[in-house]
Amino acid sequence: MAAKYKYCRTSDEVLNVLTNAKVSEKDLTPVTQVLSFAEQSDLDENLLLLELDSNLLDILSQGESLVLRGNKNDSAVMCTKSRTYEVKTAEISNSLALVPNILWNSDTKCSSDERVLEEKEVLKVFYEYLEVRPCGPRLQKLRSLLEKGQYSGPEYEEEVKESGVKLYTLHDLLHEIQASEDELLVALKENFACCIEGCWRFLEFNYHFRVLSLILGLVDENSWALNGVLRCEVLDTLGDVVPSVILNHLLDWYTDENPDKQTSTLREDRVCRFLGEVLLRPAGKFNLQDFLSAWQQSVPEGMVTNMKYLEGIAIKDVTCQPQIMRFFPEWDLPEDVGERFKVLFQAREKWTVEDIRPYVERLTTGKMNVNALLTKHARASTLNGVKCYSARHGK
Repeated sequence: MAAKYKYCRTSDEVLNVLTNAKVSEKDLTPVTQVLSFAEQSDLDENLLLLELDSNLLDILSQGESLVLRGNKNDSAVMCTKSRTYEVKTAEISNSLALVPNILWNSDTKCSSDERVLEEKEVLKVFYEYLEVRPCGPRLQKLRSLLEKGQYSGPEYEEEVKESGVKLYTLHDLLHEIQASEDELLVALKENFACCIEGCWRFLEFNYHFRVLSLILGLVDENSWALNGVLRCEVLDTLGDVVPSVILNHLLDWYTDENPDKQTSTLREDRVCRFLGEVLLRPAGKFNLQDFLSAWQQSVPEGMVTNMKYLEGIAIKDVTCQPQIMRFFPEWDLPEDVGERFKVLFQAREKWTVEDIRPYVERLTTGKMNVNALLTKHARASTLNGVKCYSARHGK
């Protein structure tokens, strides 16, 4: 195949261009860079222009990595070890040419009396670039992935293996979830996921309740104070019936170690929250007064239930008589902001800031807090002297 002919400019042609442009040669350095365009190649599609701020540049200069995450149907995000950034296309007001080894002004000065021509090739002309902005981690897939391989006890593990259900290591999850490693680990903890033999698993709800009941039963049986739980004795006594990794997981979540390093204190907020969920989850809704009575009776002696412990998992419906308590977990709501507000206002016509906060707080960003989200997606009004929010386009 014959080589493609490449036209080269001459010094006379360059001078002619300067004359037509009414530019004096003496105002220029002796070196002229003549640009030609590279043949079309994969670079046209695969070479992108990415803008990074000083913080992200510092991360790269320190030898750390920036990772793009997302499947084919996802809009891409970029992750550091601790933060997630959305990646969006932005237009460039003036086209930008990429010219390797281009000479800057200081490099074009020489002592020659004649004009020197330097051939330079334009690899690609950019009309847009990728910009990155901080955003929250996109965790909507996390629960759906882990719920398929829930842990129900060692006696059921053979069934899990035979079922072929995929279990996920942290490495696997980082390939599926659009979040940084640090944010993913926080989300796993907040969702009460447990690392069992290297794979992250949810505890099946009834199994979770059974193990917590064994721990609370042991506390009651030994007449331990709420701040006098002996962790070692719990592990020794229950170790034959519950794997130590599960016992340690529940003790880490439901107790705080005391300064003496020997005893731990049961966390009232988390114990009450879970036992409230035990009552609400199977029923869906509950007569409010009956629920409050049953809830208080279900918790260990010395603990006092409080409605704030149920933030994000239950709501009170005061529009009906008698009033009811509904199981309404935040994790079941849509991840899209607009869709989430739509579901929230279908569930309840009016919300106070404190009631709705647990259901929208995870969608906030550095530039948009809860109040800003409500201003954008809801309509404010006052009911009996209390500020409330309702659907923006509601009646």
